[in-house]
Amino acid sequence: MRCLAISTAETCDLHGLALALEDVEFINFYTDALHAAYKEWNIFIFSYGCIVLWNVPTEAETQFLELLQKFTQNPINPVFEEFEYTFASKPRFFQDKITLAKTRSHALQMLAVSYGLSQTIKLTAFEARIDNTIEMTKNIPQELAHRGKISLSRKEISKRIGELFIERNSVNLHSDILDAPVFIWDHPEYETLYTLTINDLELHARTAVLNRRLDIVKELFEMMRDELNNRHSTMLELIIITLIMMEVFLTLFIHVFHLV
Repeated sequence: MRCLAISTAETCDLHGLALALEDVEFINFYTDALHAAYKEWNIFIFSYGCIVLWNVPTEAETQFLELLQKFTQNPINPVFEEFEYTFASKPRFFQDKITLAKTRSHALQMLAVSYGLSQTIKLTAFEARIDNTIEMTKNIPQELAHRGKISLSRKEISKRIGELFIERNSVNLHSDILDAPVFIWDHPEYETLYTLTINDLELHARTAVLNRRLDIVKELFEMMRDELNNRHSTMLELIIITLIMMEVFLTLFIHVFHLV
């Protein structure tokens, strides 16, 4: 059976979405998640703009995503990842394959795995944003190395600094969603399954790499800020030199005028 994880936006209004859902058998709220259970499938929606669909038919999936757009803020280019899952005697997550135990609590098993999947897909969205930022600015260090200066105007440099600051802060502000969810603290019996999921998907290792990329963005930000400060200092020096020269010329002119 098919399991699909998607990141569509920065945030989602869970309560508004819950009121708009139709033909749902029951709805459960968690700290930062909503579980919508249907007869043949399950959907988990997270407040940070991610959803995980379990065994949802393609037509129903399309309809749900269209509805979801009305309750999300700051949409992004969708990022998705697909998995396969089955039922067996013991739950596990190994090599991107999900196994759930067929019990009354299998919905909570799905939720535990969904937390890991949603965090992973959110991390993928973060990685894409930071990679795009680094790609857009990679010519700046090269230009500085070859020419000793940046050809951008002061206005362009200020705009780039603002863009870098926004991207870095956006990731930093939302990076807490990569921590262990409250659900796992409240239901420690599902911690093993959650841990198996994030370990198989290398969540912690990828988070460390993301942090190093954020450091690169920070260094770019500081380099461009230094370039802007240097330009400002150079301009001030030129103004001071010009004023001194004007004073010298004026003094000479007055001196010569009095001699005449």
